[in-house]
Amino acid sequence: MNWRNRLRRRLPASLKARMSVVVFLLVLAAVASLALATLSVAERGMRDVTGRQQYVSLASAAVFIDEELDAKRNVLRAIADSLAASGAHDGASLQRFLAAQTVLGKEFYTAGVLGIDGAVLASVGPFKPQAGLNVKGRPYFEQTLANRRSVISAPLNGSISGMPLVVVTQPVFDAQGAMRYVLAASVNLRQPDFLGRLGALKPGTGGYLYIMTGEGIIVEHPDKSRIMQHIEAHGPISVPTRRALQGFEGWLTGTTTQGVDALFAYHRIASTGWILASVYPMRDAFAPLHAIRSKILLAAVLLAALAGLAGWRVVLRLLQPLERLRRHVHEIRRQRLGIEALQIGRRDEIGDLSRDFYSLVAEREIAEAQTRDSERRLKLLTDHVPVVIVYIDREHRYQFINATFEKWFGRSQQESMMQSMREVLGEEAYQLREQYLRRAFAGEEVDYEFTIGGDGDAGQRAFQTSYVPDVGESGAVEGVYGLIHEITKTRAVHTALQFAAATDILTGIANRRRFDEQLELSMQRTRAARAPMALAYLDIDRFKAINDSLGHKAGDEVLKEFAARLVRSVRASDLVARLAGDEFVIILEGVNGAAEVRQVGAKIVEAIRQPFALAGGPLQVTTSVGMAIFREGALTPAQLLDLADQALYAAKGQGRDGVALREAAP
Repeated sequence: MNWRNRLRRRLPASLKARMSVVVFLLVLAAVASLALATLSVAERGMRDVTGRQQYVSLASAAVFIDEELDAKRNVLRAIADSLAASGAHDGASLQRFLAAQTVLGKEFYTAGVLGIDGAVLASVGPFKPQAGLNVKGRPYFEQTLANRRSVISAPLNGSISGMPLVVVTQPVFDAQGAMRYVLAASVNLRQPDFLGRLGALKPGTGGYLYIMTGEGIIVEHPDKSRIMQHIEAHGPISVPTRRALQGFEGWLTGTTTQGVDALFAYHRIASTGWILASVYPMRDAFAPLHAIRSKILLAAVLLAALAGLAGWRVVLRLLQPLERLRRHVHEIRRQRLGIEALQIGRRDEIGDLSRDFYSLVAEREIAEAQTRDSERRLKLLTDHVPVVIVYIDREHRYQFINATFEKWFGRSQQESMMQSMREVLGEEAYQLREQYLRRAFAGEEVDYEFTIGGDGDAGQRAFQTSYVPDVGESGAVEGVYGLIHEITKTRAVHTALQFAAATDILTGIANRRRFDEQLELSMQRTRAARAPMALAYLDIDRFKAINDSLGHKAGDEVLKEFAARLVRSVRASDLVARLAGDEFVIILEGVNGAAEVRQVGAKIVEAIRQPFALAGGPLQVTTSVGMAIFREGALTPAQLLDLADQALYAAKGQGRDGVALREAAP
């Protein structure tokens, strides 16, 4: 009771003033509660959309990083081809060869030629290697010898420079296909943004991206001092980061070690297994929504103040007879007036009752007017938000519909009120929603999507519906709030990102990512159907010479025409993809055997031999094709690709412009 007494002492003594304060507080509470509830639902929806967009952006960034690393590999591959053709065989000639490759200084920190025994035969870079330096036994060197292909090492500290490095290797083969040297180049992880434009992909102004290995060693970070340190070197890590180290990929919310609420997203980089991570502070992601919240709350306070002022004026006017009566009573107490001053109208009990009843009715009308004003303001708010808001009772009738419903779906707001959903939307649309409504009336919050309008994808509009149960004091669901958001643009952006992530920008055919996904599925289908498949691995013979002599623009023309001829040379069901540079692959499912595979390879070689019509004139182009046949067994996609790569080297060893075939052992 003490708090009630304190509240009474704080409120004005005047009845008129008290009523005005009560009106102000009620209106403020109603408008603010609805505004906060609507914004809360909108924030949850915006968080889900932002999180999915962040993960899609991160996936695109991972593809970009793979392309950056592949570009460095391609540089080494091109230099390796030049080294194989140069005939350099001693330390001095190898050193002169390296010194002439100016691109090494632009792309790498150090570079060197290693013998197959691990000895450093020649090197370029800011540090001179120690005499007799040998890298035999180092993992990246041994892996290169074992696999006979390019390797990207784990992060390591340079033995001479002491700098954190990543080493990229490329074997150098002689004309007989034997490995003669290993070309190795390092990337200094402390150089500003060694992956190029990665910093431009950070989310918002306060977010950032970083890369770590699967063991938690930082490879790239805005704070360069943290490179080569473990992620836990500066203290405990956040829960989302720990989940990422355990294998999680996707997005989720959490708190950073500095106590900042943020959206976290993680994606593995295919070529290295590193983890690409982004941190997007909630305060940046939802800054526009928070700004709107402040404005809406301010508007609620202003509306409540205006309602309180209007209420005070109305109450003052309506209570004038009571004020006169109060003054009369006061005067009577002071004996300034006689008792006859209390006589107003009727002189009996009915007069008193009528006056009391009038007062009660007047007060009720005031309350109803205030309620109508509140409802009008709430309706004005709900009718102007870009979200459909409905309330559905237990008989699936619309008890409330805002104006956006009529604008979006062409159903009259007035005619739809108190009508069943089946009558308003039709039987087919009602059947789609009924199953979700049942779940909502069971107490579950439900989300689902639907589309309307247009044939096919053109002209269609996509929407997301959220059903929120209205649980009464008894614990039973009395109705369901429905919130409908249009997601047409969001879905279009998502579809465009998916297409871009799976398509090679230059040639318009599938890229490495789509190829990796398709190859694994094709091998699974081959095992199930017991029908053989083939994988063709091919490149353009002496493509570097074309680029060097005619320029990269002409080289790009050759790549595009090369890709187009490959597509025309195979079936529509076969997948043609560009891995990187002038390296292409073709997945051919359901082949009959080696004879058919050789025939397809010969057809491709013949198609490429036809002169290419370039802007500078016709150009003779040839290709070497390595083809691997797979029938059954536990062979992995990487092993099948490696087998096709070996066949390609065999084709080049036979003089190029031809086909070589390998068959996987069962």
